[in-house]
Amino acid sequence: MYRNIVSRSFIWIHLLTSPVMVAILYWQVLELPFFWDDVANFEFMQGRSLLSFWTSASGFPYYRPLGFSIFRVWQWLFGATNTFAFHLLNIIVMICNGWLITAIGLRIWAVLDNGERVNDKQLSKPLARNIFAWQGAIFLCSFPFASIVIPLVASLFHLLVSMLVLLSILAILNFYTSGNVIWAYLGALCACLAPFAHESGIIAGYVLVVLWIVILREFRVQNKIGSSEITISTRFFILISVVANTAFPVFWASIDKMRLDTGLPTLRPMLEIWNNTIFFLAAYTFPVQPFALFLSNQTSLSEAQSVVIVGSLCLVIVALIFWRFDKLRLFMLSLILVMLMSLPSILTLPQLYVVVSPRLTVLPSIGAVLMWSGLVSLIASRGKYHAWLVALLSVTLLTIPIRYINSRVELHRRALAPISDMVSVVELFPEDNHLVVNPTTWLASAYHTYPIVHDGVVVIPEYHDPGQLVGVHTDQVVQVDGINFPLVAVEPDHHYYDVWGEVLHWDEMAARIRKYDHVWLITYGDGPLEFTEVGQVLHEDLSITDQIPLAIFDGGRLVLWSGLLTVDMRGELLVELVWTLNTPSDEEVFVHAFDCQGNLLGMADGPPLGRMFPFWQWVNGDTVRDVRNIRLSGEASIDCVKVEVGLFEPSTGNRVVAHDIDDNEYINGVVILDINLDSANH
Repeated sequence: MYRNIVSRSFIWIHLLTSPVMVAILYWQVLELPFFWDDVANFEFMQGRSLLSFWTSASGFPYYRPLGFSIFRVWQWLFGATNTFAFHLLNIIVMICNGWLITAIGLRIWAVLDNGERVNDKQLSKPLARNIFAWQGAIFLCSFPFASIVIPLVASLFHLLVSMLVLLSILAILNFYTSGNVIWAYLGALCACLAPFAHESGIIAGYVLVVLWIVILREFRVQNKIGSSEITISTRFFILISVVANTAFPVFWASIDKMRLDTGLPTLRPMLEIWNNTIFFLAAYTFPVQPFALFLSNQTSLSEAQSVVIVGSLCLVIVALIFWRFDKLRLFMLSLILVMLMSLPSILTLPQLYVVVSPRLTVLPSIGAVLMWSGLVSLIASRGKYHAWLVALLSVTLLTIPIRYINSRVELHRRALAPISDMVSVVELFPEDNHLVVNPTTWLASAYHTYPIVHDGVVVIPEYHDPGQLVGVHTDQVVQVDGINFPLVAVEPDHHYYDVWGEVLHWDEMAARIRKYDHVWLITYGDGPLEFTEVGQVLHEDLSITDQIPLAIFDGGRLVLWSGLLTVDMRGELLVELVWTLNTPSDEEVFVHAFDCQGNLLGMADGPPLGRMFPFWQWVNGDTVRDVRNIRLSGEASIDCVKVEVGLFEPSTGNRVVAHDIDDNEYINGVVILDINLDSANH
């Protein structure tokens, strides 16, 4: 009775662990827009049939027809611009991978346990097996570098090839233990399809060979099984998978692709292969690798040297523990799988590409998960307080990885928030020309958790532009340009970033600004990235000379036509000022916000258009709509706010004399704009 209750409980635990963990860690990903290589993927898919993905990759550097076929079906079901649905696809595949590693864990542990005695200090075999499988799902869902993969729709290929390899392993295990030939066909099919999801899938058949040699063959010997029909069939289907995977590179080379090198990849120099190996060692031993970064910071050792020391020591200790508990075959399976699954990247990819591509470690994480979940299960199963030991070990090993995942998801949210804003404003003004100043190419934290790994968020790569990125969200051609204007850039204390576009200075910037209907500025800091409107140069057909000016400065050199105050949904004050310059000026604008008691709430001083279009760059007669944002520092419940606007001379700080239309002088050159926050319509 007790066993039945425990068994039923574990069924629910196994079903819920993967979706619950993935949902907790990654639910915020569903709010993200498309970014990075999503642009290339969706542009490649435009106008292509489902069959064409399998016959040609012309216009794309890789041949991955299975992933593109799934993308196309997803577009048919949910629409081409449904960001929620496409991010959900990655999450669904990750959940499925968690279920698959659970099922594999149950079967591998059962095979390894065959014929083994249970002493008084051990858990029962079913309980130990379930703990191992449960821990497998937990470690896979908590693998830190999946946090670089799941937020990016284009990284489905890495999740998909992992799923196919897991399916092939599970199917062969099921066939060998049940004898149902359907499993053998499924295992061979998944192994043969794996390279069509991602190039690293060529190892799928060889993974089954390793499974046979390390686990299944030994199982056959222990049970004195001869050359039975199942044994022969298993070898046959594994052989089919190996032959298909081995032949795939030849087929791959014959497919038309957008590559400078159309032949097979060549081996990298030995030094690069060694450094690539160190990178994957760091991923394999990820729970202890933060110590390598600490060791490197505290000594003269390089990060690579520290990774080798910490990783090698870790593997030796873990191997001894597995040997002590008579599960050395599980450790060997884990080690060989990681080596095999990493091999295509280690041998053929440049080191500079590998260190910025933690996504390459998602497939090898299968082997890492087997080792770490086995370690927790073995130690916990021999202790007196099994449940507490499992919890303690899991928390100890996974606290840093989970915190790392949370930090990467938050970094994605910060880096991509301006993209969502950009899409919204283009949808609001679809016919207008938009200029985005300082759009993000790349954002990263200044602090690293893991050595070697460079894991910033690439937003817009150099080979795409902001218009293309917005276009994949709207499914139409949009008029969005981006430029790099470093003269208004601010460096955060705890983050690094890079800006997309041609670098402009004052004269070029003034000429460029005049061409657009809307100018937007992205500002950087250690808080949220801000995407703000700064205004535009008004065209002649928008002339306001028939209106009554709000203020005339210095006898008419500058005219302030209007000042509009609103409060946006974030509680920030928007100040819209319309200026006309009649004669040259080098003054600057001051904008100060106060509450009704005279307390300063915030300010936005400086030249118009986000400090990018100073008056000395204007042409006589220019009229500009100047938009400024003030983040109010007071309590949200304040009753009212007033804004003081005027001009001052930067060299002296003196304010410029201002009059109204009736020639009445404003006191101290201050024009007052009032707003009642309760009546704000935003």
